[in-house]
Amino acid sequence: MSMIKCPECGERVSTMAGTCPHCGINIAGNLRQCPNCNDYCLNTQEKCPECGAALSIDENEKTPIVSPEENETSHLNENAKQEPVKKSKKALVFSITLAALLVLIIGGLFFLDYRNDIAREEAEFARLEDTSNPEYYNDFLAKYPKSKHYKEVKERLNVLLDETEEWDKMMLNVNRAEIEKFMNAHPYSKRLQVCEDMIDSIDWGEAKKTNTEEAIVSYLNTHPNGKYAEEASQLKNELGLMKITAQDKAIIRSTLENFFTVAMSKQDVSLISEAIPEKMESFCGTQDATPEQIIAFAKNKMAADVMGLHYTIGDDFDVRKQTLSDSTTGFAVNFTLQELISRSDTNQPGSKSYQVTALLNADHKITRMSIK
Repeated sequence: MSMIKCPECGERVSTMAGTCPHCGINIAGNLRQCPNCNDYCLNTQEKCPECGAALSIDENEKTPIVSPEENETSHLNENAKQEPVKKSKKALVFSITLAALLVLIIGGLFFLDYRNDIAREEAEFARLEDTSNPEYYNDFLAKYPKSKHYKEVKERLNVLLDETEEWDKMMLNVNRAEIEKFMNAHPYSKRLQVCEDMIDSIDWGEAKKTNTEEAIVSYLNTHPNGKYAEEASQLKNELGLMKITAQDKAIIRSTLENFFTVAMSKQDVSLISEAIPEKMESFCGTQDATPEQIIAFAKNKMAADVMGLHYTIGDDFDVRKQTLSDSTTGFAVNFTLQELISRSDTNQPGSKSYQVTALLNADHKITRMSIK
């Protein structure tokens, strides 16, 4: 629908109007365009009211007929009318092409976003393999309620919640037996490595507490790649160096037996000198004790009725290596010493028991001694 100038009265009127509202002449179905100026005329008009071009009517075709002299002008006007139509078609094709391109772009963006969402979902699902925290499972279920993994994650979460309850109970009383019980009950748990690390630490603590070569070797056999394997190997070597040979133990026992059963019993200064360096660093509270001072200690035990002293070293004879103050390796010894006393007065005590702690240097000379 468009507004035109009424061919009769010249006022504006719609081409769809039945009659002109100003002059009442019929409009709808009663119009034609002048082939000269393209203005609208009534079918009954023989001359264009706008340009004055003569109009004639072909009764068979009911179309305007122009005079021969106006034919050329009519063709020019027809071409002029066709130009806007061609431009309109081009604009339509351009609009359709642009719309199609926009649809493809928007569709591509939606598809790319969809693919990114799927990739994020798969990445978060894969990360669940490395966690035993129920919160991560709950987050996944909340974010992806339509995920193809939803059912699997839900089932894994239920198993994990049961496992977590047992884990919390175990952590209230951590020991090797409880950890192994948990591991046997949950052989596919993500916490297995933590359990193995805890057992590793417990076993190492026990081995260090025992502090023997056998205990360290036992740890290394159980945990060859354990967290403390390197430290254990080093300690094993150190303990190996500190290990007492049967020969060392025999020499040390012989030295101490001579010191007590011969030198002290006979109160022989020369024999004491053979058992110690030039001076003993400490002897029963006396610093830098000489052989003479050691013999004086023995003589003080000789009461008036004492006829002789005899000593026996007990079977609890323990020897271990020890680093001395001069950084050399010596021997620390602990043993029970039984003192038998020969008395003229048989009513007096005939024996006493002492605990002896001694330190010998690498040459098996006694450097320190305490008798209690």
